Amino acid sequence: MDESQVPPYAILSHTWGPDEVTLQHFTEESQGHNDNSLKSSRGYWKIIKACQQALQDGFHYVWVDTCCIEKTSSAELSEAINSMFRWYKNAEICYAYLDDVNVGPEVGNPDLLLLDYKNFSEDELASSRWFTRGWTLQELVAPSEVFFYGKEWRYIDGKTSLSRILQRITGIGASVLLGYQSIGDQSIAERMSWMARRTTTRTEDMAYSLMGIFDVNMPLLYGEGGKAFVRLQEEIMKDSVDHSIFAWNACRQSTLPLETLTSIFASHPNQFSGSGGIYSRKLYAKDGLEEDFPCTNRGIRIKLRIRPYEHLWYGTTYGGGFYLAVLECGVSQEGPQDAWAGIILRRLSGSTSQYVRVSGPAIVPVVFGEVSEAQKQRGVVCFDEADVGKTIYLCKKLPETISIRDYCGLLQNDMDIN
Repeated sequence: MDESQVPPYAILSHTWGPDEVTLQHFTEESQGHNDNSLKSSRGYWKIIKACQQALQDGFHYVWVDTCCIEKTSSAELSEAINSMFRWYKNAEICYAYLDDVNVGPEVGNPDLLLLDYKNFSEDELASSRWFTRGWTLQELVAPSEVFFYGKEWRYIDGKTSLSRILQRITGIGASVLLGYQSIGDQSIAERMSWMARRTTTRTEDMAYSLMGIFDVNMPLLYGEGGKAFVRLQEEIMKDSVDHSIFAWNACRQSTLPLETLTSIFASHPNQFSGSGGIYSRKLYAKDGLEEDFPCTNRGIRIKLRIRPYEHLWYGTTYGGGFYLAVLECGVSQEGPQDAWAGIILRRLSGSTSQYVRVSGPAIVPVVFGEVSEAQKQRGVVCFDEADVGKTIYLCKKLPETISIRDYCGLLQNDMDIN
């Protein structure tokens, strides 16, 4: 059926359990579609509850991912995953079933019309597995309205009424949840931060479940592992000039050396966990910066403001050779003046334009003009207004001749880095 001819429908959002019902269970006798044990399963039960709710709400159709996709067909599975965001967005209503949230006697006094009157625990709601899964992110933001149900299909509330609570749980602004701001108006870093604390069963699905959030499509290649997330970032770059795609904080574990070299691309959404306050800035002709930054065989070609970076850890203790590059995206901070986001780079020996990102340090806040003492204490760096951009190449992969620093932080290279 052509999507333009699809009748009004409801859609179910849920987390998968051990006894889900597939399309084959409904269509093949060998799979037991007449088996009473199937009909007594929780997977079957929630499908029935969604159908009953839809009929009560005036809909004759419900879409459920467990049994409405022919998962044995790779072509149909790929089409479904690439279309999933749109299907949730086009649904008249979405039912989100949170099977680990108790809904019981009301808390508070309804006669007093208290604002905190509710029949569920906010802490228990926040702890629901539904808020930790990768696929449910798009199932929350895509539909115009989501109605939440807890254990035994007891009604909790709608997304509109819960918007402030959902904002605290997910980090997604209430204005986005309510549809006052579009998802596409949020910076890439902001959207990535929504996924930072979520997980998927398969590594590749961390990328595939984000395709709709960024309005991109790409083929599914299960088995590629973390390369899927790099591929996603490359696809996003084809239609975006938002520098915040590079505004991620590398994971700083105590076992990692301070100067690990890394790709310009993040390896996982969790590296954007601290990037929720980063917003994109519009490039103007007077800035002298090119809007596009294409992928080339030398790396990401981009024009950035860049200068040597001297710091107690970078450029002094370890002998110099570090650079600070300013991304055209803003960092919200205390005080009247926001800052730009800066990232630390090292230049490859023998090249005047090829740089490798330094992992470990957080985003460096940069301002143009005077820096107050309080800002200096917070690590804010000053750039001159006259600083102009330089075209450089940011490595997507580490050159094979470069090895990572050892435990002592001493550079062990076959090729020097200046």
